[in-house]
Amino acid sequence: MFYIESPGMRSLLTRLDVDTFEMLTAASSIIRPGVAESGMMQEFIARHKDPKRRRYLIPGMEKILGETYGVMIYQEDVIKVAHHIAGLTLEEADLLRRAMSGKLRSKSAMIRIEERFFESCDTRGLKKHVAKELWRQISSFAGYAFCKAHSASFALLSYQVAYLKVHYPAEFMAGVLSNGGGYYSAAVYIQEARRLGLKILLPCVNKSLYSYMGKGDQLRIGLQAIKNLKRNTAETVIEERKKNGDYTSLKDFLVRTRAGFEDTVHLIKCGAMDCFGMARPDLLRQLDIYVKYRRILDTLQESLFADEEIELENKVIDGLDYSTEERCRAEVNAFDYMVTRHPLQFYGGWINDPTVTTASEIPKMHGKNVKMVGWFMTAKRIRTKDGKAMKFLSLEDLTDTFEAVLFPETYAKYAEKTLSFGPYLVEGKVDALSGNNLIVNKLEVIGGELDMELLQGATYSESNYNGENEKIFEEETQITLNLDKEKLIRAYAG
Repeated sequence: MFYIESPGMRSLLTRLDVDTFEMLTAASSIIRPGVAESGMMQEFIARHKDPKRRRYLIPGMEKILGETYGVMIYQEDVIKVAHHIAGLTLEEADLLRRAMSGKLRSKSAMIRIEERFFESCDTRGLKKHVAKELWRQISSFAGYAFCKAHSASFALLSYQVAYLKVHYPAEFMAGVLSNGGGYYSAAVYIQEARRLGLKILLPCVNKSLYSYMGKGDQLRIGLQAIKNLKRNTAETVIEERKKNGDYTSLKDFLVRTRAGFEDTVHLIKCGAMDCFGMARPDLLRQLDIYVKYRRILDTLQESLFADEEIELENKVIDGLDYSTEERCRAEVNAFDYMVTRHPLQFYGGWINDPTVTTASEIPKMHGKNVKMVGWFMTAKRIRTKDGKAMKFLSLEDLTDTFEAVLFPETYAKYAEKTLSFGPYLVEGKVDALSGNNLIVNKLEVIGGELDMELLQGATYSESNYNGENEKIFEEETQITLNLDKEKLIRAYAG
C-alpha cells in the first residue's frame, strides 16, 4: 500500500498503535531519515505510549508543540520553535528552515544563521544547554522532514488505499498487480492476496483481460502477466473474443486469432487454455500437428487456419497432465511466481513442525527465543554508524510476514546465504519493541525438497536502498562465487 507497506513503516505503525488520521500523519513524517537519525522518532514513540515521558525543554513549548509531545517532526515545527522560542523573526525562521532543507548553498550564510540563532536565544535568556539541544534537533532532521501538509497528503492516500484493501481486497490487489506493484515483487502480492482469502485463478483465453481482474473472493491473472506473450497477441485474443464469443478449442483459437506458435505455447504451458478441457501435453502435441499441416499446406500456397476440414481434436489424447512440480515450473517461467502452490508448501515437514513459530504468532512472543521458517520477499543492507554491514530480510510464511534482522556479527557469518530465495530456517529472539522483528543469531537455507530449477527465470532483488542495490548484489555475488570464507568475514565484519 502506498507509503506504508515497507517493513520499517509497518513496524512503526504497529508500535504507535495508529488509529487516527492525525497519528498516521505524524508517522508519515517521523519515518523520514532525519527524524529517525536524530533520535526523535524513538522519543516520539515513547512519549506517545507513556504520557509521563512528555516533557518540554522550557515552559511555553507545550503550547506550540503539544500536539507532537514536545518533539519537532514537521518543517513547521522548526519555524515555530525558531520564532516563538528562539526569538527569530518569521523571515529568519523560514530562512533557517530553507537552509536546513539544503536550499541555501552558501557556507558563510549558514554560519551567519547559526550565529544569529544562538544570539537570539541568548537575548531571550535561554540557557546554553537548551539552545544547543534545540539547534541539535533542528540541524539533525530539518533537511529530511516533511511539511505537515505533505505528510497529511501521504496519510490521506495511505488511508484510502488501506480502506480499499480491507473492503475490496480482490479489486485492490488486481489494481496493485496491474500497475506494477509497489515496494515488493508480484510474487509477494500474490501470496498476500492468498492470505487475504482470495482464490488465485490462472490466465484464461476465455476469461482474462489484459490486466488482472478482481471480484468477490477471486483474483484472475491477466494476460499481461505472461512475460513472453506479445502484447499485440494478447490484445487480439481479447478483441476477437469480445466480437465473436468464447473459443471452443485450440483449433478454433488458432483459426480466429492466427496466433503464432511460440505465443500459443506460452498460453498452453501457463494454463491459459485449460478451459478447453484437455491436458496441457495433449494441447502441445495437437499444436505440433497443426504446425506440420500448415507447413505442408504452405507449400501448396494454402492457409492452414482457413481449412475447416482439418479435425484433430480426437487425435493425440492420452490424458496425462503436468505434475504439480511441472505446473509450478511453468508458472514461474510465465509469471515469475507460483500459483498452484506457495514454495513453502514443498516443505511440509518444516512448516508443520510444532517447534516452528509462524509469523502470525510472533506478536505474542515478545522477548522469546523462537525458530521460524520463511521465504524471501525483499532485503535491505545498510551500514551502522561505525561502518559495519548488517542486513534486514523480509520473509513470509503461509500465515503472515516478518522481518529477520542480521546485526553485523551475525551477518558476517551468513552473508553468502542471504542471496537465496530460501526457504530460510532462522533462530533468534523476537524484538519486544518492534513486534514482528526477529533478531537472528542463526540462519540456514533449507534444501533437498524443492527442485530449485523451479525458480529459473525468477529474479532476486533487493529494495532500492540509497540507490546501491545493484552494487550490493554484485559485491555479494562475487564474494559467494569466490567462496573465500576469510575474505567474506573481512568484507562484512567491517
